[in-house]
Amino acid sequence: MIGQTISHYRILSQLGGGGMGVVYEAEDLKLHRHVALKFLPPEMENDLAARERFQREAFAASALNHPNICTIYEIDETGGQHFIAMELLQGQTLKHRISGTPFAIEQLLELGTEIVDALDAAHAKGIVHRDIKPTNIFVTDRGHAKVLDFGLAKLTAQPKSVPPAIGQSTSAGTTEVPEEQLTSPGTTLGTVSYMSPEQARGEELDARTDLFSFGVVLYEMATGRLPFSGNTSATIFHAILGQAPIPPGRLNPELPPRLEEIIHKALEKDRDVRYQHASDMRADLKRLKRDTDSSRSVNRAALAEAHIQSWWRSRTAIGIAAVVLIVLLAVAGWFYRSRMVGGETIDSVAVLPFVNASADPNAEYLGDGITESLINSLSTLPHLKVMSRDSAFMYKGKDTDARRVGQTLGVRAVLKGRVIQRGDDLEISAELVDARDNSHIWGQQYSRKASDIFALQSDLAKEMTSMLRMRLTGEDEKQMMKSYTANPEAYQLYLRGRFWWNKRTDVGLNKGICQLRLKIPRCTG
Repeated sequence: MIGQTISHYRILSQLGGGGMGVVYEAEDLKLHRHVALKFLPPEMENDLAARERFQREAFAASALNHPNICTIYEIDETGGQHFIAMELLQGQTLKHRISGTPFAIEQLLELGTEIVDALDAAHAKGIVHRDIKPTNIFVTDRGHAKVLDFGLAKLTAQPKSVPPAIGQSTSAGTTEVPEEQLTSPGTTLGTVSYMSPEQARGEELDARTDLFSFGVVLYEMATGRLPFSGNTSATIFHAILGQAPIPPGRLNPELPPRLEEIIHKALEKDRDVRYQHASDMRADLKRLKRDTDSSRSVNRAALAEAHIQSWWRSRTAIGIAAVVLIVLLAVAGWFYRSRMVGGETIDSVAVLPFVNASADPNAEYLGDGITESLINSLSTLPHLKVMSRDSAFMYKGKDTDARRVGQTLGVRAVLKGRVIQRGDDLEISAELVDARDNSHIWGQQYSRKASDIFALQSDLAKEMTSMLRMRLTGEDEKQMMKSYTANPEAYQLYLRGRFWWNKRTDVGLNKGICQLRLKIPRCTG
């Protein structure tokens, strides 16, 4: 197949293969980018269950827009061959990275937070992965996690834009194939080892099954060993259903006790006392990472101070040279951190519409409002070109490949984000992407109350300017943080009004006017 052109892709090399597909590196001849093409094996083209799982992988992943989930570009069929075009990743699977060796705590917490954030995004869309394991998690050369293979995903809620299955009238949310038949051919012991108790019993599954499987992954990252193992599937099932794993701290004494608690809570056999939401587990991991980083910084500073005092008091040539070297390294570190991203100033940016990842479509106004506020705030800064609202909102609900957006709009970086509202709680994630090569520059997650929306937008704008390496005067900061009301309820009404007003329809204008509380006779909303 190498050298052939399939649709508008030229096959360059084979990357790997397995029971459910062969993956090639290919060049997209339309967009001039390299992608990964996954083909359904020829012997499975007439297998309805295999085809359904293949399509399900594409439909589930394409409903998600998250920096830690492998991006799906399209699913197609040509000449009787079904294939998925997806993001080409450089790195290796988490399975290869573990290889029986515990991760460093800092790296474990960084990757763990990214993985569970990806699960949170999937669950918010009503998608349960059901096959979380190290071979389905990729670690890029830049050290970021990407969740792969949604072929066994269960759609508990219909994604907004799921096209009909290829050659069928059924949608991705329904299937002509019974659920129990959508399993991997020749399921391995590795897959069995990551199953939740309810999965092993064949019960109805929900998002908590992914959190148990992720708990198994965390245990393996922390210790280099599986919590439930055996020579047969029956032995492993017995352990999953009725045996407590060896405490991870006993296998790796360097583990923080709090991490052991997080792992144990994820591995609760009763799902009612397990983590109920991925966002709760993410918050615990982020809190532990913050406390660990803070403790490590204090310890390093104290140790460095002790060494400097000792060496300086010695008054020897070696001691004084050591002190000078430490100072030089500190200055070099400061200089490195203050360097401009990629050696160049980021002087232009496009803030794309933040995606509403909430189950409630009525929260759409929040993403649009935050996007507009960021555009307006950043536009006040000198020496920074910010694309207009009209230019940015052309990409609402569309493919947001940063390189393509950068080429079209002529910007150096692209800011993407998503918003989840659960009652009065807001969760916002943002990612700044280099438009030259789609590389990750910066990313952050925020959890706030809806009443704190002013502070949240202010934090976002400040961190953006920090990452753009922009020096602001007091007047610049004052202009950027300018607020026209201190009332969060009034501000949310304003955002709703703007959202409907921008629809430019009769219904939208009427609803917008009603939200803005303009007293005219035809106001009914």
